[in-house]
Amino acid sequence: MLPGEFIKYSREEVFKKYKQLRYTKNNNSFFLYLIYTAGTCVYVGETSNIFWRVTKHKAKCTAGSVIYLREYPEKETVLRLEKHYIRMLKPKFNSRYCQANQLELF
Repeated sequence: MLPGEFIKYSREEVFKKYKQLRYTKNNNSFFLYLIYTAGTCVYVGETSNIFWRVTKHKAKCTAGSVIYLREYPEKETVLRLEKHYIRMLKPKFNSRYCQANQLELF
């Protein structure tokens, strides 16, 4: 179950909504995103440019995938939440933070 703060998008909806980020280098917002395929979380990530990140995730994010997205003003918050969701959901394509006895980054 995901918190209500996340907004659910298809791949195409992310491209349409965040098209303006296509040519942006330094965005002052940070995104936490969760990619679900067939009802299973396959990837958790963070980025300052969700347009290009989804573009690069061709193998992980297909036309049938669902992307849960939330925007934050601080990168530190997004990094902590990314770690939390990776540990909680154990996505198929994330190996970071999933291993027992791993050193803490925060």
